[in-house]
Amino acid sequence: MYDYDAVYWFIGSCIFVRAMYYVVDRTFYTNVDKYKDLPLFRQMYIQKNIVKSIYLAILTVYATFKIIIPIYKNGIWNTYTIHRLAALYGSNDFVGLVSVDKLPKTTRIHHIVSTILVFTALSLDFQESDIGQAMLVYTMASAAAYVVNFHLAIRLLFQNSNVERMRYTAGAIYMICCGCSWSWHLYWAFSRAHFNIYHLMYFLLLGAIVRDDIILMQWLSS
Repeated sequence: MYDYDAVYWFIGSCIFVRAMYYVVDRTFYTNVDKYKDLPLFRQMYIQKNIVKSIYLAILTVYATFKIIIPIYKNGIWNTYTIHRLAALYGSNDFVGLVSVDKLPKTTRIHHIVSTILVFTALSLDFQESDIGQAMLVYTMASAAAYVVNFHLAIRLLFQNSNVERMRYTAGAIYMICCGCSWSWHLYWAFSRAHFNIYHLMYFLLLGAIVRDDIILMQWLSS
């Protein structure tokens, strides 16, 4: 049965995330001179990534205790909690998609696909669905690399060696997170999944996200 209640979480989170854009805007406008000189779409890009990095950091910690540990210890995939955290996770990409101009094409596709997958996930029982479980693995790996979004924001405001070091640190973390996720997906695809048309659709959609991940990874490590 579709979890319509989680849709309300998504809507409420979208409103909250958009409000946090304003809080970040006022904070940076007051305290960071360089921020004032940037065009609006750059300011919005900074707002998006600052809010997303904080959001993902909180979700990662919470999900570790409420979802990952119960799965590891008892094999319990708490669908109710996963649906709501998925709604919170997806709200960031959706708000960024509709609010921020001039996003790179691959990033826009990434946000569109992730939003589609979130709304698809709300129909799944994660205890039973191997596709749902695969979605959770990829989402957790992406969320754990929240420092990447933080770097994407502050690199536009500060030009110094600390930011450069953060770039390479973020790149290393991103490669580790993506590498773990991709390795798990390959193991799942070849040894556990019972393939049907839905698995094919999942991997086709996932390919768009992977492409954006690779482009970002290359930029961070260049």
